[in-house]
Amino acid sequence: MRPIDICTAVLVTTGNRALREPSRTRWDAVEELLGLRLRPHSPFDSRVTFVDVGGEHVSFEEWLENRPAPSARLWLAPFPQDPSSDPGLQGLPPEVLQAIDRGGLGFLVYSDGQRVERFVPRELQPRTYELSGPQLHAFILGRGNPSALFALLASELGVAPEALEGHLAHLSPDDLQDVIPRFMSAGAIVEFSSPGDEGPDSTDSITWNSFFSPSPAASSLSFEFLYAGPGSESDLERDLDSARAELSATLEALVEFAHAHSLRSWEKHFRRALLRLSLEPQPLEDLVELLLLNALPTPAIQLALCAAASDVFGGMGSWNDMAFDGHDRERYISLSDRLFASTRSALRTSLNRSAL
Repeated sequence: MRPIDICTAVLVTTGNRALREPSRTRWDAVEELLGLRLRPHSPFDSRVTFVDVGGEHVSFEEWLENRPAPSARLWLAPFPQDPSSDPGLQGLPPEVLQAIDRGGLGFLVYSDGQRVERFVPRELQPRTYELSGPQLHAFILGRGNPSALFALLASELGVAPEALEGHLAHLSPDDLQDVIPRFMSAGAIVEFSSPGDEGPDSTDSITWNSFFSPSPAASSLSFEFLYAGPGSESDLERDLDSARAELSATLEALVEFAHAHSLRSWEKHFRRALLRLSLEPQPLEDLVELLLLNALPTPAIQLALCAAASDVFGGMGSWNDMAFDGHDRERYISLSDRLFASTRSALRTSLNRSAL
């Protein structure tokens, strides 16, 4: 499963536990297991943020606390095949439509019986540097040759040197992400080539490197859920038995296809995925442990594990990195499309079980 899908699984199952049984929600255990910050003061760098209807950014826990209706539940619903045909999405910001196009399990749906709202997940790569324009200006003022560094920075930013201080006053960390690496490289040369100077001593070098060090969270992927307009409960997938039957039939057809073409490793892979529908779940994987923590029933956990094991799509060496001719090609494409659809539907259906 992709990180964005794991995050969505966390939110739906943990959120429904919090809405249904708030005193039994294992916030600490879930956050520790996945290394996700779901609450405002959790210690983890990978955070989950909701952008609500009014554009306010809040943590997942804060977002849930604003929805205390006893009937409230979280669901997953599939994305429309053509977002432009969905009237509920018309007029929303382009970033929302772009997030839909990037895939994922689908909409996260909030329903309390009176309103149904949709949210679209997207991955966020954290900023490398948490430095603002005023911070950078103050740092340069304390260096050995600030005038040369200011001239260099003005050149990098494309502003006149006399306008630099005022320009920096309004620059956020986001504005400086591409500028800082270039300035660091050229600025280091300026630092070591001052006339009549042998360059900064070791303390100056340590200070320079420390100031421009990447932020601790720079390598931690975070997630944002964007408001995507009103939704409907009509397209929610809730029939666990139907989803299990469809995924099982799809995998059996793939076992037969792989066997007929002497694809022994793939035949074994699909057989093992099928076994997940009957084996007792053991807390040996993060996904299993998450679903056990959030009290999903065994059939739902089995379906989620089978679906996750059946996700064989990717780059070189994956299931979709093969080619066949004639009728076999048509059969291969048809089975692959069926597998992709059934695994996504199975995951949504299994996770939706947490709302019942």
